[in-house]
Amino acid sequence: MRKRYKIGLIVISVLLVIVISLGVLKIFFNKDEELKKEANVSNVISNITDYGYTLDDRDTDYMKDTFHELEDILSASEVDYHLYADTLAKLFVIDFYTLDNKINKYDVGSLEYILSSKVDMFRQKAVDTIYRDILDNTYRDRIQDLPEITNVTVLNTEDVTFTLNEEEVSAIKVTMNYEYKEDLGYDTEGTIYFVRNAQKLEVASYTPSIEEI
Repeated sequence: MRKRYKIGLIVISVLLVIVISLGVLKIFFNKDEELKKEANVSNVISNITDYGYTLDDRDTDYMKDTFHELEDILSASEVDYHLYADTLAKLFVIDFYTLDNKINKYDVGSLEYILSSKVDMFRQKAVDTIYRDILDNTYRDRIQDLPEITNVTVLNTEDVTFTLNEEEVSAIKVTMNYEYKEDLGYDTEGTIYFVRNAQKLEVASYTPSIEEI
């Protein structure tokens, strides 16, 4: 009887060692698999240095084409500020509403176009609304339908006055509508007010079809 008891203990001990070993191997295997996954990072492939605008390798072809249009506009001996505003408005919409290439909900697009004093407020508003439901894609394994802007049409561009910090300043107002690769219920029209900071235009206000951002 005692012999059987000892054999039973040995069998149980061996089984425990096997189970623990398998658990340890699984942990190391999972860590190794995570290390093997390609991290989702973006790299700057072009920039307009004097204006602080950048283009990433993850940006869509439409974004890249529009960015190069802006490069040409800003490299002219005399900048056409209405044309500048139109093209910058397109870039703003493309980058902000193309969510398919964003890593997570905190990866908010178009921040480099925003008036510096309003960047934090704009980012938080985006995270709480448009970007709220974006799933994490750190390892490029996200399965989620997200929007991609395929066309932006400028409807009107005009010189106006805009109230900024309780002061009336000159601004350029651009109204647009936009199209997506697939209609997922996101905004399709909006208005941007640009103010001039030295030679650079910055977004002082953006009002989409739903509510002001």
